[in-house]
Amino acid sequence: MKRLSVVIPMYNVEPYVERCIRSLLQQDLPLNDYEIICVNDGSPDRSGEIVERLQKEYSNIILINQQNQGVSRARNRGIHEAGSKYVLFIDPDDYIRENTLNMVLKNAESKNAQVSFLGFTFLNSDGSVRQEVLNNNLDLCVTDGIEAYFLTRKGNPPDPDRMWAVLFETEFFKSFGLNYLPDVPFLEDGELIARILSVADRCIFDSMPFYLRTTRLGSATNSKLFHTEKAARGFLASAHNLKKFQSRESLSPRQKTFLNQPISKFVILTMTSSIRKPYLRTFRETRAILQEFGLGRLNTNKVVRPYLYFGFVYNQLPFLFLFRSVLHGWKSGIKAIFKLKEY
Repeated sequence: MKRLSVVIPMYNVEPYVERCIRSLLQQDLPLNDYEIICVNDGSPDRSGEIVERLQKEYSNIILINQQNQGVSRARNRGIHEAGSKYVLFIDPDDYIRENTLNMVLKNAESKNAQVSFLGFTFLNSDGSVRQEVLNNNLDLCVTDGIEAYFLTRKGNPPDPDRMWAVLFETEFFKSFGLNYLPDVPFLEDGELIARILSVADRCIFDSMPFYLRTTRLGSATNSKLFHTEKAARGFLASAHNLKKFQSRESLSPRQKTFLNQPISKFVILTMTSSIRKPYLRTFRETRAILQEFGLGRLNTNKVVRPYLYFGFVYNQLPFLFLFRSVLHGWKSGIKAIFKLKEY
């Protein structure tokens, strides 16, 4: 069995994908120890041709062509094809440091880790360093997924909800049926990593500088489209999927309580993404839909700020709507009385 499968989804990434792949090849790791799975998601540019050219040089590159189905389905295809001990997701506009793969694999293997959070660097569009997140104080300590989640929140800055720069044990991933929720345009990593960490027993933090995260205009994480119906539907699907996962009988009370946090997050995002004119009507309609999915009231037990506060307000919305209706009725009544007096 190979030690590592690297999954790269591709769509309109012609300017970046070769840099990404070559960074994965500039490693102190034999080619037969790992595979690079490139999933061409119906890209109309030359991304696929670039991979085909590199395949002639390197035997460990695999190209999968499919019709455009979205980045989540492309990554799921990569998960399905992965046959190695560990799997790593990398965005095609990102890349990794030279001669680092072997060491991060050794560290994960030595701790028998199911999840290994790797050090990363945020780069500006000109390539300069904006911020480095290495978790030095947690280097190679072993925790379960729930503790790992809250440890990452204590960093400065807090570690984002990410699937990139994280090494996953493939068997663990597949045994729980973990994959990306399709048709979620934003924050799809946050929904999946919550499910992963709710069931993970062995997580480590590897502080070695490894992953280089770029920022480019037009990327989903750089978008201002959160306040759209498409975004709201995606957040609703995430909240509903987490709620279904929470209902699994195999989960312990602690694991189920932990999932209150991401469920609250995605319910609040669903509501805030629904703010469009006339905003109150939209709010009420969205909340009615959430109620149909069993999300009419949030369990905020063990939920941390700011979603604890938002969750409290969300749970009071029925009373606020009732108060507004009563107030509106009272105002209408007063106006009617004054109109009668005019006659």
